[in-house]
Amino acid sequence: MIILNEREYAETCINTGDVGENVYITLQILAKYYYEQGMRTKRIEKALLEFLKENYKRYHANILKWQETVERISRRAGKYPLYDISEILITQAEIDTINSIEESNGRTELKRLAFTILCLAKLANKRNVKNNGWVNEDAKDIFKMAHISASKLKQYQMLGDLGLLGLLEFPKKNDNLSNRVTFVNDDSPYVISISDFRELGYEYLNYAHGGYVRCASCGRLIKNNKAKTKKYCSECAGYQTWDTKTIICVDCGKTFDVDAKNNQTNRCNNCYDKYRRNKIRENVQNYRSKSISM
Repeated sequence: MIILNEREYAETCINTGDVGENVYITLQILAKYYYEQGMRTKRIEKALLEFLKENYKRYHANILKWQETVERISRRAGKYPLYDISEILITQAEIDTINSIEESNGRTELKRLAFTILCLAKLANKRNVKNNGWVNEDAKDIFKMAHISASKLKQYQMLGDLGLLGLLEFPKKNDNLSNRVTFVNDDSPYVISISDFRELGYEYLNYAHGGYVRCASCGRLIKNNKAKTKKYCSECAGYQTWDTKTIICVDCGKTFDVDAKNNQTNRCNNCYDKYRRNKIRENVQNYRSKSISM
């Protein structure tokens, strides 16, 4: 899980109680946020524990473990800055380099991989001006973000292919799995803005071919359906709460929205007013008829 704007993320977690996809990373970001707000180790520790108690269901399953984890995170809260990055900008020159990669049968795996690593390198450069294009993410995480299914051997083969093309450089030490992107080029017009690192492979495919849409609930980039009506990702679709629903008026046939819990309304406002007036008139006539007969 990579968060660009950690300040905004921390404030959202605090306000909503969301623990995120990785509770450990969330705690690290919250610790840095609290440190920036003037808190120090003991106060940070207390705030994190309160956050866990209130929002993380599995906290009570192993309280001692989480107390130790929180203590360790709180001590390191001031070691790294709280990152406040809104976007990563990809340039035309960088896209041209990626598009020049030759792949057979219309495949895009190497292009997606190059795009993903480029985004990670540019993020690392923003976090540290001396980074010079180095990427330290684990290969498994890189391929997950790129949406490429490959064995571990295949992963390193593909990284090696990018190296042979001159797009990646590798450290001399074999035990160092980092790689450096060589085609970062900020001296070119910007053509893509990336503010979400969850689906970098889809970000490239959407720019190159289209056909993707952002989940209306969580903002994740997802593949649209043929009718282009998809609104939610698979996770949000199952839990989406609806505030309103659309029904058809039984009189005029027009569609209109009502509260999702409303199971009685079956007429639009205009038709209901007519229905109500007619009903009142009918009741009055019935009353008069009964009065006369008596």
